[in-house]
Amino acid sequence: MDRTRMAMDLERVTEAQLNSALTTTSEQSRKRLTDEESLALTLLVAETAKRYPSQDLTDSVGEIMQDYEQLALKFSLPKVRRAVEALRIKAGQNFFPRPNEVAEEIEIQRERAVVREIYNGDKDFFDRQRRNWEICMRPEEIAWRREKFGYDPLTERDPSIKP
Repeated sequence: MDRTRMAMDLERVTEAQLNSALTTTSEQSRKRLTDEESLALTLLVAETAKRYPSQDLTDSVGEIMQDYEQLALKFSLPKVRRAVEALRIKAGQNFFPRPNEVAEEIEIQRERAVVREIYNGDKDFFDRQRRNWEICMRPEEIAWRREKFGYDPLTERDPSIKP
């Protein structure tokens, strides 16, 4: 996207709204995004707003920017971007992604990453499961279970339970 087009995209978000959203005096003492990150966040909001042309955000863009900025400070700007991008293509997402929806999507993506890490970090998990199953299926193991239980509970139905 060239700079001219980006500037055109920002026309919906007025300078006054951005200034009030990003530089209120009560916020000056808290942690802030860098100028580059603020611009990237502004572009993200503007690009996303273009996808919902029938939704007028002019009255709420300041609050949205503040909330998105808080999310970016809490989680990181790339995570906010990934969450917004995921929500833009989510089935049934008919309105501009609210900050609470973005936060929820970040948490969902975070949980998925943890699960992936668990399984990827333990690459031998499935190999161990397969080896354990092979041990359980040895003829001597099957014979032992049949002797102990009267049937093999891993491969046979309990004969005392009628179908």
